[in-house]
Amino acid sequence: MDINRQLYLEKMLKGLNTDFVKILSGVRRCGKSSMLAVLKNHLLATGTEADQIIDINFEKDEWDYLKVGNSFTKYIKEQIPAGKHCYLLIDEVQEIEEWARKINSLRASLDCDIFVSGSNSRLFSGEHLTYLSGRYIEIKMLPLSFSEYIDFKLYNREKVLDAPDAFLNEYINKGSFPASALVDDPYLQDTIMSGLFDSIFMRDIILRGKIRNVGTFLKVAKFLFENIGSPVSANSIANTLKSQGHSISVDAVENYLNLMCNAFVLYQCERYNIRGKERLRTNGKYYCVDTSLRSYLIGNRNSDFGHILENLVYLELIRRGYDVDTGIAGANGNSTELDFVATKAGRETAYFQVCQTVMDSAVLERELKPFRMVQDNFPKYLLTMDRIDFSRDGIKHLNIADWLLRPGQ
Repeated sequence: MDINRQLYLEKMLKGLNTDFVKILSGVRRCGKSSMLAVLKNHLLATGTEADQIIDINFEKDEWDYLKVGNSFTKYIKEQIPAGKHCYLLIDEVQEIEEWARKINSLRASLDCDIFVSGSNSRLFSGEHLTYLSGRYIEIKMLPLSFSEYIDFKLYNREKVLDAPDAFLNEYINKGSFPASALVDDPYLQDTIMSGLFDSIFMRDIILRGKIRNVGTFLKVAKFLFENIGSPVSANSIANTLKSQGHSISVDAVENYLNLMCNAFVLYQCERYNIRGKERLRTNGKYYCVDTSLRSYLIGNRNSDFGHILENLVYLELIRRGYDVDTGIAGANGNSTELDFVATKAGRETAYFQVCQTVMDSAVLERELKPFRMVQDNFPKYLLTMDRIDFSRDGIKHLNIADWLLRPGQ
């Protein structure tokens, strides 16, 4: 089932008929292939002829012979019809040997628009960045947002808006990967999640990263997934595992962290000193790309629901185009943490606190305190599951489910 995820389609269309290589990046199975299919359908519906579109999915065995040598470039040049502008749609492009050099060669020599997808952020490192430097547009994709999930399930939006909290809990439990979102049977959903886990962890992290001690790697992964939203460092993780009797170096932990971030399984949220306007290198936070993947790895943990909500808010801010850090408010030994400092285009800034409930007055004051230590007038949002409005002192309180469904808020 292909759905028109308008946010990403609009970004793809903005790059249409330009010299840039358009790269869809994101975790495996988040919908990149479907968006390439949506783009193909859009092109056909707007007058592009079928022979002008060359689409290849390197997850399919039938294309394996194009992965090595010059066979890929040779095949593309043979398929290009003379005198026509063409569109190359290449899925999982990192499977091609020296992919960046070959794609850049096609970009420079053919009259074509090139759209590619990849499941590893190393697409943009080393020699790949050298070949494509200044010649690509990255479109960062995530699995389904809550709003997209509602559309994907064909739910009546008015009904959802009347009582969104129950639907939000369903979204959290089923997760945001399109394949698992469609399934209602628990056994089938578990089977799909098993396949997703094997595809992402085994293929994109363990095999590609040449990890030998899989057991130790999984312990690090579980620790991080258990501690989403908590300040951690490679050193603290190594020390914790050592205290539990596991032998691991800080360098090994850093390698595992990089591999999981490169595969878009984890996202690092750095600390930002609001007053000093600088990023800090110590004890950042990590958030996972999908809550059901987390549950599959560590089991359901109802006790940390607040951090799950924080995870959802972090991903939604990324979707909305913000750069997101954890804020440190205050100074001179009187500082406190602000969940998120969200900045767009280096100018538009907003502050966010996330909590399951602030019905207890002491909890409410704890959540409001960081806002009051920020000495500027940028918007401040307190997001909770509560329905009572606790807005005050210029701080806007919103229900998380409502906020997720209404991007304008």
